[in-house]
Amino acid sequence: MDMHANKIEAGSVKIHKNVIASIAAFAALEITGVKHIGKPSCIAFLEFFGLKASRLIKVEFGRNDEIRLEVPLVVAYGCTIASVVESVQDNIRRSLEKMLDKSPRDIRINVQGIEK
Repeated sequence: MDMHANKIEAGSVKIHKNVIASIAAFAALEITGVKHIGKPSCIAFLEFFGLKASRLIKVEFGRNDEIRLEVPLVVAYGCTIASVVESVQDNIRRSLEKMLDKSPRDIRINVQGIEK
């Protein structure tokens, strides 16, 4: 399933996985110490074809519409990786709660490299 559904008074709202991935990407990139989403080689490929980094974020729906995310990151050299990862998870969770009124069940961060 590619959509997350919410019931509202006037009907229902369906939110595509790409929207959730975009929210997560924006939230991750707000954190000091995050260089970009995905591996450097992937970024060049995406930019060449005019695609967005949010495509690298995997969004899955579990039972009861639970949201699970997998976010590949490159962290800035010199930053404490664990602190950056924790801040990214917190900011993604806050952003999704604010915009979707739903907390993700799982946010897995895969640090795929460091850059200056």
